[in-house]
Amino acid sequence: MELSPITVLVGHAGVGKTNVALGLALDEAKAGREVTLADLDVVNPYFRSSDYPELLSESGIRLIAPVLARTTLDTPSLSGELDAVIAAVAADSAHRRLIIDVGGDDDGATTIGRWSGMLRDAGNNVQVLYAVSAFRALTQTPAEAAAMLPDIEEHAHLRANAILNTSNLGDATTLANVEHGRAFAKEVARLTGLPLAATIVPAVVGELPAGDGPEQESMVLMPRHVRLPWD
Repeated sequence: MELSPITVLVGHAGVGKTNVALGLALDEAKAGREVTLADLDVVNPYFRSSDYPELLSESGIRLIAPVLARTTLDTPSLSGELDAVIAAVAADSAHRRLIIDVGGDDDGATTIGRWSGMLRDAGNNVQVLYAVSAFRALTQTPAEAAAMLPDIEEHAHLRANAILNTSNLGDATTLANVEHGRAFAKEVARLTGLPLAATIVPAVVGELPAGDGPEQESMVLMPRHVRLPWD
């Protein structure tokens, strides 16, 4: 999966954006790029990128996190670091990457609106991926997932460029589940008029599904980086 210099991940809470953000950041760092991962989730204090500073630091990835992340205070507060990073990545798009993990739903997307002007000014250096999952309780049909996107875009003051299929059932995911998720995401893409950029396949599946034509999406085998409370 080829990323734009700046990748913004939006979508329904619980679809797996954080695991994808971590995985993409680690892959970009392995490719030799200077990577920043920005956690903008100030809505839900659980399952967010700022819970993994050691994992990111070991790979040389800079983390921008809510000011009080990993403390006992649940106060929505962000630093001003992101402005400089957006400008730096736009100026050196060959060697730098910025991945922005946005909070879930339209409420979470409100946070990225603070930087929407800068991101729009960055033009083709930016992609906004709408992550969808066939196994998320509140978006059980493609129509429900598609209907949520306009509210997210309105609150983010940004338009999505493509669909990202993150459908999974954790370590219980099978190849049949992956194929079901692909069909779900393709229908979301049709309903929204957006391309399907990629399907994230949990590494536990062990293989990628067979291709289905020259215009198929990228498929990425990705380990689970996000820890569950009982792990």
